[in-house]
Amino acid sequence: MIIILLITTAIGSASIYTANYFLESNTKDLSAQIVHQVSDNIEYRAREFMNSTVYLISDQLLRDFLTERAEAVTEDNYAAYQYRVNYVLAQFASNNRYIRSIVIKNNKGTVYWWENKHQIQNELNVHSASQIMSQAEAELRSSGHEYVWTSSFRGEDEVSLTRNFIDLNHVNVHIGTVLINIDPNFFRNLKSDISYINPDNIAIFNQNDQVLVKSNFRQPERDTLFGNGQSESAAANGAIRRIEGQNYLITQKQTSPSGWRVVCVIPMTMLKDHTRLLQWMILIFSALAILISIAISWFLSATTTKNIKLLEKNMRKVEEGDFQVRTDIMGRDEVGMLSVRFNFMVGRINELVNSVYKERIAKQQAEFQVLMAQINPHFLYNTLGTIKWFARMKGQSEIEKMTGSLFELLKSSVRRTSEFHTLAEEIMLLDNYIFIQKMGYGDELQIKFDIDERLLQCYVPYLSLQPLLENAILHGIEPSKGNALITIRAWRENERIYLVVEDNGVGMDEQKIEQIVNGRGQEDKRFPGMSSIGVRGVNERIQLYYGKEYGLLYESQPGRGTKAKIKLPYHTKLEEAEHIAAGYDR
Repeated sequence: MIIILLITTAIGSASIYTANYFLESNTKDLSAQIVHQVSDNIEYRAREFMNSTVYLISDQLLRDFLTERAEAVTEDNYAAYQYRVNYVLAQFASNNRYIRSIVIKNNKGTVYWWENKHQIQNELNVHSASQIMSQAEAELRSSGHEYVWTSSFRGEDEVSLTRNFIDLNHVNVHIGTVLINIDPNFFRNLKSDISYINPDNIAIFNQNDQVLVKSNFRQPERDTLFGNGQSESAAANGAIRRIEGQNYLITQKQTSPSGWRVVCVIPMTMLKDHTRLLQWMILIFSALAILISIAISWFLSATTTKNIKLLEKNMRKVEEGDFQVRTDIMGRDEVGMLSVRFNFMVGRINELVNSVYKERIAKQQAEFQVLMAQINPHFLYNTLGTIKWFARMKGQSEIEKMTGSLFELLKSSVRRTSEFHTLAEEIMLLDNYIFIQKMGYGDELQIKFDIDERLLQCYVPYLSLQPLLENAILHGIEPSKGNALITIRAWRENERIYLVVEDNGVGMDEQKIEQIVNGRGQEDKRFPGMSSIGVRGVNERIQLYYGKEYGLLYESQPGRGTKAKIKLPYHTKLEEAEHIAAGYDR
């Protein structure tokens, strides 16, 4: 919605700016055309009216009254003369409905007048007629011409024409002065369909910058209108001027030869009024766009949120342990892709859970096999105690020692509480096992230890080295029937420890190694008892505890001995070893 609002505002602002720009530009052109048309029309009308006054001057009866050829004008006969002159003037004025009043003064100072009483507010009399005629004569003399156009001398909204009443027989002889007041609408003859260019916008100035025809707007001075030194051509093309805090579009045209100036004054506020409809339309369409966007957003939110909530509900079921749950594919959008990934993820989790479950079952089976390999230690533990006591009674010290070693081996199995013990305890079990084996092999079997004493307190899986030692004796030393040397080593590299049982026996090929480590192929019938619970059990338990990167590795070649290497993580605390073996950190 914000994006739509921003876009709509930007487009609307650009549209309004463009509309104002073109409206202003077109208005300049149109006003220039209108002003040019009006100026030509005014010049024609002024000339036409000026020519019509010739009929007034040519009236013989009127000339006789002005020259007083019949008789002199006195106070007694003035009223009769005024009546006759008024009649003649009325006949002349009847031909032009725009004439409001006519005042005539002869060279002797006698004043006659006629006026249209329906068009004026101030009625003329001898005094007022004489007064305005005196002003008109002064204006005519100052102009230096035979006639002059001015504004009204009596304060009315009208245009005044003052000219000399000449003798047609002697054009250089003046027999009086004529003052004709005209309705300004005589010059307001605009036929424009443009609402903001009408007679109310037009003002007419004479050559002396006097206002002849007023507009409805304030009449500024010329310098205020166009600025000092502005050319007429620039003014004719239109200019925007700020007058008393308001902007006006001002266009002018000077007529020839009268020198009148026609000025079109259009307030910019009037132009902008015509763009308000556009602004309202933009506001309405913006509101509609926002309402439509709200509806679309609500629809999309409702549909999308519904699918997301369903997906979230299924996720909660997975959190509670239900890995059989599946969600329906919800279309081809992003939520649909999440549904596909969710189903794939739950399937993989289910597979991993089953895999871990199977590993734990295998681990328990391996541990059970280790227990079975102990051959019912509780029964043997009691039996060996009796044999040891009997050997002592009979004075058989060697039998007593062998029985004691075997007794210690079985006792460690019975009393252990964890799958891990220290390397020192593992070595102690080996010492008991080695003592028993040396009783059978004698000096033919030599056992050498190369153990880093700093590793004696690290924890290793229970019964890790004894199966390897047993395998070295039975598969490497026993077939050779020679002097046997078995070396047991232990060292640390970074966070790993390595336990190695190395012999100088007959060695093995790769097939034999594969058979011993992974239990593949037939067991060697010459050495019964070496089932998968021995070496293979060690490798499986280590990998179940720590992962596939740890375990047992054999290096051997026929005739060159065998090296069995165990790789384990380095732990000095029982809790860490049990925590890792339980699968929490894998």
